[in-house]
Amino acid sequence: MEYLAIFDNLNQPLHQNLPRREVHVQGHWHRTSQIYVLHPEKGYLCHRRSAGKDLFPSLWDVSIGGHLSPEETYESCALRELSEELGISVWPDELELVTVTSVDGQDEKANLLDREHVGIFLYKTNLPVTGFKVQQEEITEIEYLHLPRLRDDLQSPAPSRAYIPMQGHFLEILDLLEAHQGSRKSE
Repeated sequence: MEYLAIFDNLNQPLHQNLPRREVHVQGHWHRTSQIYVLHPEKGYLCHRRSAGKDLFPSLWDVSIGGHLSPEETYESCALRELSEELGISVWPDELELVTVTSVDGQDEKANLLDREHVGIFLYKTNLPVTGFKVQQEEITEIEYLHLPRLRDDLQSPAPSRAYIPMQGHFLEILDLLEAHQGSRKSE
């Protein structure tokens, strides 16, 4: 059984670990990492979640990510998730921490609350889609999408694919990522 550390709404620890399912049923705040994988010519790596996921099964996601284990850091979780879900080894200095933000989400079909304090990372790669070895229990399909197409899709009332219903969050993070990259170029 997977346990998660719980936090208050300001991301302060409550010094309690609860089963993952209980955390989502009761709506406790917890920590996750989201990694936005960017190919300089092909765009952002998006993936379809497997049908067996407890939250948002079979929907498309714009980031790779997962829950922090108790005592785990945002960075160590991000590195672990890239290894587990995409089958790649990444050095810590290849990850860029962009921000830590809070997301108050809900999966209405599963009747679960997903309140997360999220470490947002950017990982740049030149790997083709075929260069990843995806974890079949987590991911059924991956595809790079150029930023304009991804933005249009997330803003469309009839997108080309069914996304996790957090389009506003994704668009906000894509803006942050673009601003982050712009500020890195001027350094």
